Amino acid sequence: MKTNERRLTEVADHGLLLEELEFTKSQLAHKNLLFTSITEATLAGYWTWDIVNDSLYISPHMKEVLGYSDDELENSMDTINTLMHPDDVPHSWSSMEKHLKSNGETPFEVEVRFRKKDNSIIWVICKGEIVEREENGSPTLMVGCHVDITELQKARDYQKYVEKLELKNKELEQFAYLASHDLQEPLSTIKGFINLLKGKLKESEDEEIQMYLDYIQSSSSRMSDMINGILEYSRIGKESVIKRVDLNELVTYLISDLHGLVKSKKANIKFNNLPILRGYDFELRIVFQNLICNAIKFCRTSPQINISAEQLDKHWQFTISDNGIGIAEEDREKIFFLYKRLNQRKEFKGHGLGLAHCHKIVTELHSGKIWVESNDLGGSDFKFTLPIC
Repeated sequence: MKTNERRLTEVADHGLLLEELEFTKSQLAHKNLLFTSITEATLAGYWTWDIVNDSLYISPHMKEVLGYSDDELENSMDTINTLMHPDDVPHSWSSMEKHLKSNGETPFEVEVRFRKKDNSIIWVICKGEIVEREENGSPTLMVGCHVDITELQKARDYQKYVEKLELKNKELEQFAYLASHDLQEPLSTIKGFINLLKGKLKESEDEEIQMYLDYIQSSSSRMSDMINGILEYSRIGKESVIKRVDLNELVTYLISDLHGLVKSKKANIKFNNLPILRGYDFELRIVFQNLICNAIKFCRTSPQINISAEQLDKHWQFTISDNGIGIAEEDREKIFFLYKRLNQRKEFKGHGLGLAHCHKIVTELHSGKIWVESNDLGGSDFKFTLPIC
């Protein structure tokens, strides 16, 4: 009787153990599912390394990040070493050895590149930690994760590029400023001596000498203007602040200041309903002044100029239309470069700086665009955009 009771008790205990085992398995499966969901949601793949048996497990999600299915890649260190960029393997293993030798005191965390199945490269941050040790403290098990940081690395590279570009721009501005100042001094000396020579030789009957002096004086004056143009270009936007600008007022005052030129060329300038916006007022005046002056200058008849504005999605589009000589299609991008001239200096005076100033002010200071098109009058429509704010 007692034997039967003992057997029944053992069977009952065995049944409870089986129930507990199934419950534990269920809990483990649930936790594993939760862990996998978390790692996948955070773009992470995980790995475990049995150090004693040198056995590595790579999670299916990590393989998926690399473009492979679970059964396409073997769970081994060779897989990692093969897919990791060869330049990054030594550093990765060096960091791993330091972590193991320090018994976890030195963290294992590296940023490395991996080659995907399509041969593209991704950046991955790899972290690991010892989670099990023998009684003597020797590590037996490591657990870690891989997180795809390719987009973060692109952002870092872009930021480095921007910072480098800003530094180069500052260096160029400083060079332009210093070089221009250094050039002005000897140039002023040359101009001074030319004036003295012309004064001493004005009684001379040698017309050839006078002609040579006129050439030198004209060239030195032109060079001085070009140097001043470089200085003006480098200073654009340096000391200005954004403020409310009424463009109707700005253009009205501008035309008044250009009264002499407008009258002598018999120019007719029309505008109305220009917007009020926020921008750099002094620089915007430069844009309108250069475009209006060009429209007057590059015209062989009485200039007819119309200034208009159209509100589009997130910006204003301005058009300054003229009846001038027009611009060939192949030259429409070139004209916005520094010192780019399309016409002979004898026919139309200038140094090729005005449109470069306009381009810098519109694109760099106001994040807009500027371009030119032909119109029905045979002239040009200069168009540019400024933000609505």
